[in-house]
Amino acid sequence: MRYLVRLVNGGDSAPADAKALASSAFESVRGYGADIGNLRVSRTAIELDLLLPSKESLGPATRALEEKFGAILNLRELDTPPPSIGVDQAIREGIGLFNEERYWESHEALEYAWRRAEGSEKEMLQGVILVAAALVHLQKNQREVALSVMARANAKLAPHQGVHFGVRIDSVCETLAGMIAEGRPDFFRIEAGPYNSAAAT
Repeated sequence: MRYLVRLVNGGDSAPADAKALASSAFESVRGYGADIGNLRVSRTAIELDLLLPSKESLGPATRALEEKFGAILNLRELDTPPPSIGVDQAIREGIGLFNEERYWESHEALEYAWRRAEGSEKEMLQGVILVAAALVHLQKNQREVALSVMARANAKLAPHQGVHFGVRIDSVCETLAGMIAEGRPDFFRIEAGPYNSAAAT
């Protein structure tokens, strides 16, 4: 069984600590037959995959993680299919998750919408998905990979102007271009504009 666990980051942990935190998390849960995967660090949370041999070990393992790191913010089973939602709702959720620094979940929600989009809409959504993917890499302290993916995202978004599905594309491109030029990727919020249907461009 696999769960996504988000624990509060008290402010001391940074992406550079990801490897040490993963090792510490594993030591906390190994006695319950559990394992840790894909640990990521944002400014507000330590996020990881918790792999369990059975549901019975969920309580003890999550308590051990809380004792080590702090309170659980979110707990979600990953082995069950997500509920079916509309494209517009998936985009709104994806942008909301992005702005909470929940980039992996944002990527997942936006990909749901991307698979149903067409034309320029599909390309723009792919660009935003790539931004989320870049910041997932940054949460793992993979800065060079993050910059490379940001450059790919910027190339997808740069031909488009204005507000699309509530995202100010120009603002995202400006932010990406600055980070790429300085070689300093960082977390940021997507500047929201008026939401228009995913069918509109």
